[in-house]
Amino acid sequence: MQNTNRRSLLATLFAAAIAGPTARIFAGEGLLHCRLCSSCKDCSKVCRLVNEERKITTTCWAYKCEDFCAPGPSCPDQDHCEVVCQNTGDSKAPCSQPKHLRWTQWIAGDCGTVYTKKKLMKKTVTKKVPGFKWVVEDLCPACQARCAQLEIPAGTEIPPAPHMKGVRVLTAQTSTQNPP
Repeated sequence: MQNTNRRSLLATLFAAAIAGPTARIFAGEGLLHCRLCSSCKDCSKVCRLVNEERKITTTCWAYKCEDFCAPGPSCPDQDHCEVVCQNTGDSKAPCSQPKHLRWTQWIAGDCGTVYTKKKLMKKTVTKKVPGFKWVVEDLCPACQARCAQLEIPAGTEIPPAPHMKGVRVLTAQTSTQNPP
Protein backbone atom coordinates (compact mmCIF):
# COMPACT_ATOMS: atom_id res chain seq x y z
CA MET A 1 0.00 0.00 0.00
CA GLN A 2 2.76 2.40 0.93
CA ASN A 3 4.62 1.64 -2.32
CA THR A 4 1.52 2.47 -4.38
CA ASN A 5 1.13 5.89 -2.70
CA ARG A 6 4.79 6.65 -3.22
CA ARG A 7 4.58 5.68 -6.91
CA SER A 8 1.50 7.84 -7.52
CA LEU A 9 3.18 10.78 -5.75
CA LEU A 10 6.32 10.33 -7.84
CA ALA A 11 4.23 10.07 -11.03
CA THR A 12 2.41 13.32 -10.14
CA LEU A 13 5.68 15.13 -9.40
CA PHE A 14 7.20 13.82 -12.63
CA ALA A 15 4.17 15.04 -14.62
CA ALA A 16 4.44 18.46 -12.94
CA ALA A 17 8.13 18.70 -13.82
CA ILE A 18 7.45 17.87 -17.47
CA ALA A 19 4.40 20.16 -17.76
CA GLY A 20 6.33 23.18 -16.55
CA PRO A 21 5.77 25.90 -13.98
CA THR A 22 2.50 27.26 -15.49
CA ALA A 23 0.62 23.96 -15.43
CA ARG A 24 -1.77 23.21 -12.62
CA ILE A 25 -2.37 19.62 -11.57
CA PHE A 26 -5.35 18.66 -9.46
CA ALA A 27 -5.41 15.20 -7.89
CA GLY A 28 -7.70 12.76 -9.64
CA GLU A 29 -8.80 15.14 -12.40
CA GLY A 30 -7.78 15.10 -16.03
CA LEU A 31 -9.72 18.27 -16.93
CA LEU A 32 -8.37 21.48 -18.41
CA HIS A 33 -8.16 24.35 -15.95
CA CYS A 34 -8.22 28.01 -16.92
CA ARG A 35 -4.76 29.58 -16.65
CA LEU A 36 -6.19 32.85 -15.33
CA CYS A 37 -9.03 31.89 -12.95
CA SER A 38 -8.41 28.12 -12.35
CA SER A 39 -11.99 27.30 -13.36
CA CYS A 40 -12.56 23.99 -15.12
CA LYS A 41 -15.88 24.94 -16.81
CA ASP A 42 -15.78 24.59 -20.60
CA CYS A 43 -12.09 25.46 -20.86
CA SER A 44 -10.53 25.14 -24.25
CA LYS A 45 -7.12 25.69 -25.76
CA VAL A 46 -6.67 29.04 -27.49
CA CYS A 47 -3.78 30.67 -29.33
CA ARG A 48 -3.22 34.19 -28.11
CA LEU A 49 -0.79 36.78 -29.46
CA VAL A 50 1.28 38.36 -26.68
CA ASN A 51 3.95 41.06 -26.51
CA GLU A 52 7.44 39.75 -26.03
CA GLU A 53 10.30 42.20 -25.70
CA ARG A 54 13.36 40.94 -27.57
CA LYS A 55 17.01 41.89 -27.22
CA ILE A 56 19.00 42.40 -30.38
CA THR A 57 22.71 43.03 -30.44
CA THR A 58 25.12 44.34 -33.01
CA THR A 59 28.86 44.84 -32.99
CA CYS A 60 30.41 48.16 -34.01
CA TRP A 61 34.05 48.39 -35.02
CA ALA A 62 36.18 51.52 -34.97
CA TYR A 63 39.78 52.51 -34.43
CA LYS A 64 41.56 54.80 -32.04
CA CYS A 65 44.75 56.61 -32.99
CA GLU A 66 47.65 56.13 -30.61
CA ASP A 67 51.07 57.81 -30.89
CA PHE A 68 54.31 56.00 -30.06
CA CYS A 69 57.99 56.81 -30.34
CA ALA A 70 60.49 54.62 -32.17
CA PRO A 71 64.00 55.33 -30.87
CA GLY A 72 66.95 56.02 -33.14
CA PRO A 73 70.07 53.84 -33.20
CA SER A 74 71.75 53.18 -29.87
CA CYS A 75 75.26 51.94 -29.09
CA PRO A 76 76.75 49.75 -26.34
CA ASP A 77 78.44 51.55 -23.45
CA GLN A 78 79.64 49.18 -20.71
CA ASP A 79 79.54 45.45 -20.03
CA HIS A 80 78.61 44.43 -16.50
CA CYS A 81 79.01 41.16 -14.62
CA GLU A 82 77.73 40.29 -11.15
CA VAL A 83 77.87 37.02 -9.19
CA VAL A 84 74.46 35.94 -7.84
CA CYS A 85 73.08 32.93 -5.97
CA GLN A 86 76.09 32.61 -3.67
CA ASN A 87 75.91 30.51 -0.53
CA THR A 88 75.68 32.90 2.40
CA GLY A 89 76.49 30.35 5.07
CA ASP A 90 72.93 30.48 6.43
CA SER A 91 71.86 26.93 7.35
CA LYS A 92 68.18 27.69 6.57
CA ALA A 93 68.84 29.04 3.05
CA PRO A 94 68.83 26.56 0.14
CA CYS A 95 72.20 25.50 -1.25
CA SER A 96 73.01 26.74 -4.72
CA GLN A 97 75.92 27.23 -7.08
CA PRO A 98 77.11 30.79 -7.78
CA LYS A 99 76.05 32.13 -11.18
CA HIS A 100 77.31 35.04 -13.25
CA LEU A 101 74.69 37.57 -14.37
CA ARG A 102 75.92 39.55 -17.38
CA TRP A 103 74.37 42.51 -19.19
CA THR A 104 75.33 45.41 -21.40
CA GLN A 105 74.38 48.99 -20.72
CA TRP A 106 73.38 50.87 -23.87
CA ILE A 107 73.43 54.56 -24.72
CA ALA A 108 70.20 55.72 -26.30
CA GLY A 109 70.34 57.45 -29.65
CA ASP A 110 69.73 61.17 -29.80
CA CYS A 111 66.86 61.04 -32.27
CA GLY A 112 63.50 59.32 -32.23
CA THR A 113 60.58 59.28 -34.63
CA VAL A 114 56.91 59.63 -33.68
CA TYR A 115 54.52 57.23 -35.41
CA THR A 116 50.77 56.81 -35.09
CA LYS A 117 49.13 53.41 -34.96
CA LYS A 118 45.45 52.63 -35.28
CA LYS A 119 44.18 50.47 -32.43
CA LEU A 120 41.09 48.38 -33.27
CA MET A 121 38.19 48.97 -30.87
CA LYS A 122 35.08 46.80 -30.48
CA LYS A 123 31.75 47.96 -29.06
CA THR A 124 28.68 45.74 -28.61
CA VAL A 125 25.32 47.50 -28.61
CA THR A 126 22.23 45.79 -27.19
CA LYS A 127 18.75 47.19 -27.74
CA LYS A 128 15.36 46.02 -26.52
CA VAL A 129 12.73 45.99 -29.28
CA PRO A 130 9.06 45.03 -29.21
CA GLY A 131 8.12 41.65 -30.57
CA PHE A 132 5.19 39.28 -30.62
CA LYS A 133 4.70 35.55 -30.16
CA TRP A 134 1.80 33.12 -30.10
CA VAL A 135 1.14 31.17 -26.90
CA VAL A 136 -1.24 28.28 -26.36
CA GLU A 137 -3.29 28.65 -23.18
CA ASP A 138 -6.20 26.91 -21.50
CA LEU A 139 -8.88 29.58 -20.98
CA CYS A 140 -12.54 29.52 -20.01
CA PRO A 141 -15.05 31.49 -22.17
CA ALA A 142 -15.24 34.32 -19.58
CA CYS A 143 -11.45 34.80 -19.57
CA GLN A 144 -11.34 34.56 -23.38
CA ALA A 145 -13.81 37.47 -23.57
CA ARG A 146 -11.71 39.51 -21.09
CA CYS A 147 -8.48 39.05 -23.04
CA ALA A 148 -7.66 42.40 -24.59
CA GLN A 149 -6.73 42.42 -28.24
CA LEU A 150 -3.24 43.69 -28.90
CA GLU A 151 -2.87 46.77 -31.03
CA ILE A 152 -0.16 46.07 -33.55
CA PRO A 153 1.40 49.04 -35.35
CA ALA A 154 0.93 48.99 -39.13
CA GLY A 155 3.85 47.41 -40.94
CA THR A 156 4.88 45.22 -38.00
CA GLU A 157 5.67 41.62 -38.84
CA ILE A 158 3.94 39.10 -36.62
CA PRO A 159 4.56 35.37 -36.69
CA PRO A 160 1.91 33.24 -38.41
CA ALA A 161 -0.67 31.69 -36.10
CA PRO A 162 0.06 28.06 -35.24
CA HIS A 163 -2.13 25.46 -36.93
CA MET A 164 -3.20 23.07 -34.18
CA LYS A 165 -6.24 20.84 -34.31
CA GLY A 166 -8.94 21.88 -31.83
CA VAL A 167 -7.25 25.19 -30.91
CA ARG A 168 -9.10 28.49 -31.38
CA VAL A 169 -7.06 31.53 -32.45
CA LEU A 170 -7.78 34.86 -30.72
CA THR A 171 -7.25 37.60 -33.30
CA ALA A 172 -5.18 40.74 -32.97
CA GLN A 173 -6.19 44.23 -34.03
CA THR A 174 -3.94 46.11 -36.48
CA SER A 175 -3.57 49.82 -35.86
CA THR A 176 -4.26 52.16 -38.81
CA GLN A 177 -2.22 54.98 -37.33
CA ASN A 178 1.28 55.60 -38.60
CA PRO A 179 3.92 54.47 -36.10
CA PRO A 180 5.85 57.31 -34.41
